[in-house]
Amino acid sequence: MLNMNFLESLSLPYHADHWQPSPANGVWRYPLEREQAESGHVTSLVRFEAGARFPEHLHPLGEEFWVLEGVFSDENGDYPAGTYARHPPGSRHGSFTEHGCTIFVKLNQFAIDDNKWLTVLPEQQLWISGSAGYRRLPLHHYNGVHTSVLHFPEGGTFPACCYKGGLELLVLTGSLTNTALAVSDTQDCTETSLEASTEKNDTYERLSWLRFAPGSQPHLQVAADTQLWVRTGHLSPD
Repeated sequence: MLNMNFLESLSLPYHADHWQPSPANGVWRYPLEREQAESGHVTSLVRFEAGARFPEHLHPLGEEFWVLEGVFSDENGDYPAGTYARHPPGSRHGSFTEHGCTIFVKLNQFAIDDNKWLTVLPEQQLWISGSAGYRRLPLHHYNGVHTSVLHFPEGGTFPACCYKGGLELLVLTGSLTNTALAVSDTQDCTETSLEASTEKNDTYERLSWLRFAPGSQPHLQVAADTQLWVRTGHLSPD
């Protein structure tokens, strides 16, 4: 198993030498979470070389992905960079690329009754602008779990609150800095004093992945023109 203790907060900077070969020629993986070697709960980056193919396979509890670079394809169509897609529990497909691509993928993490097929192409994106200095692209929500992309044109502070159901981030572009970490990541959300005695000031560039345990109150500063893939509410132990 890899990083399957969801009560543990993790901040993993991207390292280009951490890619691993998959069973398919020309397909590489960068594991982030993994329950078993070739099945179960998986979160990873996946890179396809030009012309690479992955044989047809089943996703018992669904598959979702965000295309980071290039054009990812399957028998249902083409998914250019900036596409978000969800294939529900029980779905199967074979995947390939003509010129090469990189995706962020999460496997077998759906609720069994979350059975909606969803594809959000770049030209279909509906961004919401607010007064907090960032734009939000809603992607999916179900049973208290929310997935979106946040864009900080001028930089700023990531929404500060207590994430009772946990928080997960992938840096799509730009960077963010973890400026401070409470003594306990899982302290009671009703506490008003945040003991920021452990100064972090760690900066995470593109493709870095961060996961904050339920009850965390992260302090994150975001650089200008940064985009973050964001999920909340999915790590609650209840």
